Amino acid sequence: MIDNINWYKSWFNSPFYPILYQNRDSRDARELIDNLIPTLEVGENTRFLDLACGRGRHAIYLNSKGFDVTGLDMSKSSVLEASQHINMNLRFLVGDMRNIPFENHFDIVMNLFTSFGYFEDAIDNLTTLKSVYQALKPEGVFILDFFNTPRILKEMVEEEKKEIQGVEFHIARTYVDGKIRKQIEFEHNDSDYYFEERVEALHLDDFKRLFEEAGFQVKVTYGDYALNPYNAETSERIIVIGSK
Repeated sequence: MIDNINWYKSWFNSPFYPILYQNRDSRDARELIDNLIPTLEVGENTRFLDLACGRGRHAIYLNSKGFDVTGLDMSKSSVLEASQHINMNLRFLVGDMRNIPFENHFDIVMNLFTSFGYFEDAIDNLTTLKSVYQALKPEGVFILDFFNTPRILKEMVEEEKKEIQGVEFHIARTYVDGKIRKQIEFEHNDSDYYFEERVEALHLDDFKRLFEEAGFQVKVTYGDYALNPYNAETSERIIVIGSK
């Protein structure tokens, strides 16, 4: 049974999480990174932090481009898998984004693929951004990528079933108390399982306010991985870039 407050701890460490999301590949990671890098001031000594790195797909690709990369994630199982790819310029750590164990260390921090808004208390969103601010060098850059909430709410699929590796996942989505909830139920080896994802339904104005309250200057926003302008009705993503 899921911890109702810290749902992400049980779900992200579950062996069923990578099964449900096994079709996520690195193409979107490559597209965003390939399009972003030319817009940033980077060199051979640029240090990246992939915040909430999961199993490391973004960090691994960044490292393949020649950059020094640290990945940080709360999920021990994800970090263990990502650590199979470590080298002298790529490392992975278990940690909490609200308390990043670095100060004035990174040139660029990335938080990608809607890895934000999980906490029960909204103040933790600001706490996270302040932690990012502290971890960045002066004039460092923070890149946050989130789903486009207005479009997600408009196109939400309320119920669906997915059979993957012999497991039939029953998924129900709702919008309750400002959060997008995904309830996941399935049976495996005669045992019933229930997990839940809860993500705060943040809008672009919310991110701009949070960035500014944390001390960042918002430089630019985009609406997809091709870096097209943001449109609340049609964009796939909310991408916000701020500087320290």
